[in-house]
Amino acid sequence: MDTPIDKKRRFVILTVTEKCNLDCVYCFERAKGGSSMDLSVAKEALEREFANADGFDDIEIDLFGGEPTLCKKLLIELVKWVETRKFKKPAVFFLETNGTQVHGEFQAWLLKNKRHVNVSLSLDGTPETHNANRSDSYSKIDVGFFVKNYPQQAVRMTVDRRTVGRLCDDVMHLHNLGFLRIDASLACGIEWETGDAVEVLREQLEKLCRCYLGHPELKECSLFDMHLPDLLRQGKSLPSRCGAGTSIVSVATDGRRYPCHTFQPNTTDIPVELGALDFSKISDFRDPECSGCVLEPACPTCYGINHRIHGNMLKRDKDYCRVMKIRALAVSFLRGKQIEEGSKDMTPAELHQTIKAIRLVQNAFSSV
Repeated sequence: MDTPIDKKRRFVILTVTEKCNLDCVYCFERAKGGSSMDLSVAKEALEREFANADGFDDIEIDLFGGEPTLCKKLLIELVKWVETRKFKKPAVFFLETNGTQVHGEFQAWLLKNKRHVNVSLSLDGTPETHNANRSDSYSKIDVGFFVKNYPQQAVRMTVDRRTVGRLCDDVMHLHNLGFLRIDASLACGIEWETGDAVEVLREQLEKLCRCYLGHPELKECSLFDMHLPDLLRQGKSLPSRCGAGTSIVSVATDGRRYPCHTFQPNTTDIPVELGALDFSKISDFRDPECSGCVLEPACPTCYGINHRIHGNMLKRDKDYCRVMKIRALAVSFLRGKQIEEGSKDMTPAELHQTIKAIRLVQNAFSSV
């Protein structure tokens, strides 16, 4: 969920269950078991987080899994309890779901509590792609319910290397369904360099560029959320890319606290509890091996996945290097064409910086 620019928000991720009714091919929760959170554990966790929320304006309570809607009774009782508890800090709930359990009475409850509970659907595109990735579940989802009632909430789409050849069709399918925002991300922790997946990704991003140039009214999916002027910040220290361990705390089903959900035992066999790594004392989150790379200032990373793979949260997964270079080339191409056509609204300073960054990317990666 987006945070207002002028708000400092505390994110409390409650893993209400490790259970899931699907078996997604790219799931990063490789060690999940069958445990679920007791209501008393959830209440105790929230009491603690609200009591220690000084310095934050509000709190977002993320209902996470597994598939959280397998615990409907817990969700309903917890939302009601927070409302009646009347904490000093305002709170909002955020529910990310695969949608297969959102029907009938639960839909009615969500609509009744729409002011308190925001909902995001995970949907990977066309029925063909979604079913290949997510256990033949497309027909079990009332897609129209999410489009109609949560129009401003991004739909979550994960791109897997085995279905990347349909990426453009998948993104446009979601646009055609009526979703205004598409949060598309490349599956993490998988081997993108296997086979021709990276070259197929290049072709699909080029197709997407042409689609967006032909339909400027569409909001680009998040694969194009790369702010090119950031690339001009070469040599400067890198801030944390997320609030893991600082503004974010994740609570496992047993009540233990972690920097974020990717450090929990259901995700990694080397879990790290909150406090074992002091994120607040790290002034530079760079990976020394990435020093000098043009993309370093804008290249995303996941500290939990890094820790799982390398035992070092700052050591990045280098399997993504060529993927990120191709993505940067696509973004630079799209921005260049938009500048030529005058379809991208920029200040003079941003225009100058973007053109400079486009040249930087093209010169660095034209042979990739």
